Amino acid sequence: MMKIAHIREPGQNKPLMFHPGCWAVMIVGIGVLGLSGWALSSRSLVTIIPDSVTIAPISALLFILLGISLYLAEYGVHDLRFMIVQDVLLIPPALIGIWVFLMSFFGKSSIIHWYIHSPDQIYLIAPESSMSPVSALLFLLSALGLYINRYQFRYAPVLAIILSSAGAFLIIGYLLGNPLIYGMNIKPTSFISALGFLFCGIGQLLCTHHGE
Repeated sequence: MMKIAHIREPGQNKPLMFHPGCWAVMIVGIGVLGLSGWALSSRSLVTIIPDSVTIAPISALLFILLGISLYLAEYGVHDLRFMIVQDVLLIPPALIGIWVFLMSFFGKSSIIHWYIHSPDQIYLIAPESSMSPVSALLFLLSALGLYINRYQFRYAPVLAIILSSAGAFLIIGYLLGNPLIYGMNIKPTSFISALGFLFCGIGQLLCTHHGE
């Protein structure tokens, strides 16, 4: 039987960057930035760096849900209504993550095409509004991590570390000019999404809940 973890009041004297709420706000900011980019047709807002693919609109929306859920995971656990809201907010990232990953696994979505124009020029055509299957898997892990943070805290740090490490790895790939899975026939994770997953992992790791 799953038990709700014992909790303590969030620390009031911790530096701002050690408050999960700070990271929750940044995660929401990632989502708002992505949606604003699509609404304003601004490529710079949906890529951040020139070499990045675009963040999918649905990914931007899911980051907003995850950010709010992270905030409630830290500051709303004393109120059953907020706990229910948090669980509801975690449903879309989990279900959409599973759906997109399975569809990509069976070759139904996120396909990209590579065209070689010359030995030193390769053109990439990708469905810009689609979600990367890597992002789909990380959204699922994000939702799962926030859920078990309340019920099975002893395992939550593991998922948080995996999530933040994946985000950092993707970011480093972009900075080194070799994004993960470039050259394969699936859409890579965008730079802004990688930032979002890094923030999600750090925020979950800083949550103050403790299991038995």
